[in-house]
Amino acid sequence: MSVKTVTNAEAAARLLECDDILILTHRRPDGDTLGSAHALCRLLRQKGKRAFLHPNEDATARLAPLLSGLEAPQGFAPGLVVAVDLASEALLTASGSAFTGKIDLCIDHHPSNTGYARETRLEPTAAATGEVIWALAQALGAEPDPSAMEALYIAVATDTGCFRFSNTTPLAHRIAARCIEAGVDFHAINREFFERKTHARFQIERRMFDTLHFYHDGRVAAVVLDRAFTDSIGATGDDLDNLSTLLMQLDGVDCAILLQELAQRGEYKVSVRTRKPFDASLVCAAFDGGGHPRAAGCTVRGDADRCRDLLAAEAARQLDKPC
Repeated sequence: MSVKTVTNAEAAARLLECDDILILTHRRPDGDTLGSAHALCRLLRQKGKRAFLHPNEDATARLAPLLSGLEAPQGFAPGLVVAVDLASEALLTASGSAFTGKIDLCIDHHPSNTGYARETRLEPTAAATGEVIWALAQALGAEPDPSAMEALYIAVATDTGCFRFSNTTPLAHRIAARCIEAGVDFHAINREFFERKTHARFQIERRMFDTLHFYHDGRVAAVVLDRAFTDSIGATGDDLDNLSTLLMQLDGVDCAILLQELAQRGEYKVSVRTRKPFDASLVCAAFDGGGHPRAAGCTVRGDADRCRDLLAAEAARQLDKPC
């Protein structure tokens, strides 16, 4: 499907000409989708618009504050539906799926965006959708308030691994600097999202490294995290966040694969991370997934070991392709 893209000015004009705006975020949300949505909602309210976030039932305790006070009231009838950081309608939450085929504007940075919205503000070179919202604020003629600044810092920091990942851009650093100048407590945010670990998280990491499998002369590392174990230790969504990046810390690993069992037994959320020049999205595309060159995902079903081996084989095939 071709994407009908619009400029910042065109997206801003569309937002400013409407009232009763509803903002959607993706299932199993991260800091970018909720941080960007929070900031956009605050910016629109600053311009006198009635704007709300659609409730996200998957939000973890760490991210739930970004929804607080901004969720749409029961029975709210939107005049404009906006999706933020949502590459495909398949990523809508269970409650958000009611808006399938009804999304007017998508604001995103995923190269794999499927073009499902009537119009799309797409910036595939951006490190995070937070960067797109930052630029959109200027087109709206609005200055992010302290709450929006904090949300935008969370957006760009989490999608860049606290500015460590290879997708980090100069703009991401400039946004962070502006947020710090505005008084955002970056140390507290960094501590919460990148340093603090619960005892459950420690047990998960130990389990991962104890059960890790290597393939293709150690260049591919893959692990399965079963639901029975995570349930037994009382792991929360926050404990399970961003685990695949740990495997990339291992010397010699060019591709890391994490299969995390979902509530439906035998169904696995897959997270793939790669080093340049290898493309994680191509690995996941073979299993009807997608994402970014360095970080992508998909869902697989079946025997855990077989799924792990198939994913590793596809990763090895991609690693052997000429660059």
